[in-house]
Amino acid sequence: MDDIRVEELMTRDVVTCSPEQPLLDVVAQLSTRKFSCILVTEDDIPVGIITERDLVEVLFETLQGVTWNELAIKNFMSSPVVTVSEDTLLEEAVSISHMKKIRHMPVVDTDGILTGILTQTDLIAGCYQSS
Repeated sequence: MDDIRVEELMTRDVVTCSPEQPLLDVVAQLSTRKFSCILVTEDDIPVGIITERDLVEVLFETLQGVTWNELAIKNFMSSPVVTVSEDTLLEEAVSISHMKKIRHMPVVDTDGILTGILTQTDLIAGCYQSS
């Protein structure tokens, strides 16, 4: 685990949306692409994340009479989003994931621009490689 950096493990194919995008569109993207989260960005900088867990909250709201067509993603995204840099070591990324109890971390460059995402699978697809 000593020398493995996030940039070696991260997933570069990231689905993004704007904070104003309708929730129904985001759910359709998650379903079509078979992803577990979508990053919410403004000018390619992560400002939030919506995960399958967040969608459970949306289902609860739906049961309360709110329709998905009326909601923008910004109303349900987790924010601020915890990010890691491309040069973060695997050990530190595992620690952040555990301490913050998060399964998805956007990866950013030195300017804060999104370059990928690090998932629990990636952390595990890295600990296994290093042993």
